[in-house]
Amino acid sequence: MISIMTLTVFNVAVLLSPPQQFIVILELMPLPLSARSRLLVVAMLNVVVSMVFEQWGSEVVGKVIGKVIVYLRRGRRRWTEGQGYKIVESGMR
Repeated sequence: MISIMTLTVFNVAVLLSPPQQFIVILELMPLPLSARSRLLVVAMLNVVVSMVFEQWGSEVVGKVIGKVIVYLRRGRRRWTEGQGYKIVESGMR
């Protein structure tokens, strides 16, 4: 979280008023204030959406992937003398 905050502060500083050394090193183009403000809004929106996804979205995606894996593995049993065994690994016998 600290690294995300540090990168965000650095990006905002370079976006709004970049020091001359960064302009030369990064070969930055001059942008009008309206373009800078739009980029700032998009960057902040990106941070908010990323934090929301990390908080709630990753849990939903994990559950969906788990259900897909269970669905794909259903019916994969080995039958020996009337007893069913789950296939643990293809190389084990």
